[in-house]
Amino acid sequence: MRDALWAVPACALALACASSPKPVQKVDESGLARLDDSQMQPVDDARVEQGRAQDTLARARANEADAQARLEVAKTERGVAEAQLKRALAERDLLKKQYAPQDQLARADEEVRAAEDRIRAADMKRAYLERMVQVAQADRNAAASHVDTAGAMVEQAKFRAMKAADVPQAESANGGTIDSRVAEAQVREAQLRKQAADLRAGAVDAYNRWQQTNARVRTLARPQTMPLPPPTRPDSPR
Repeated sequence: MRDALWAVPACALALACASSPKPVQKVDESGLARLDDSQMQPVDDARVEQGRAQDTLARARANEADAQARLEVAKTERGVAEAQLKRALAERDLLKKQYAPQDQLARADEEVRAAEDRIRAADMKRAYLERMVQVAQADRNAAASHVDTAGAMVEQAKFRAMKAADVPQAESANGGTIDSRVAEAQVREAQLRKQAADLRAGAVDAYNRWQQTNARVRTLARPQTMPLPPPTRPDSPR
């Protein structure tokens, strides 16, 4: 049942990886030496954006590793909750065999119900964190796509700068092919960002459901872990 409720649309991630981007056509940049500072400015700007894209990808990879680590902790916590339920059931069965007073049996029943609530909360927390792993993977795919887009735009900037300055090396590349490659990269990046946004919207719902269940067990006398933040948007490219 949990898998049916919280199944992640993994097909979105499969689509993201289904087609690899075409190689970026490289421009003979030896002609850049003939350009002055003002003519080189668009190329420098494109290279700065490429560096930012690479930094964003590095952060996305770190976030993905962090999301995976949180999921592993949640799996352990679920095992602890299951052990607590088994202990509560065993204690209640023992009290029944001993014909314990009704007030003791009532407390045992209450502990069993509380343990069952902790199991449900642990399951929902795990479902949320599984979704967040998928979100982190989608963010990483989008960040990698932006690196590809930025690389294509660097080549476009070099070509246009040399072409505007009538540098012979501009003839080493086809301007139409370069522009087409940039457009393809931008479309693919937009698709991946939409997939990441859709996954994040589902993660928000999973987070809210977990919090609703967790609220019922939060005040129990059990060790509490550090609270998890709700899903947030990753860094946007500048």
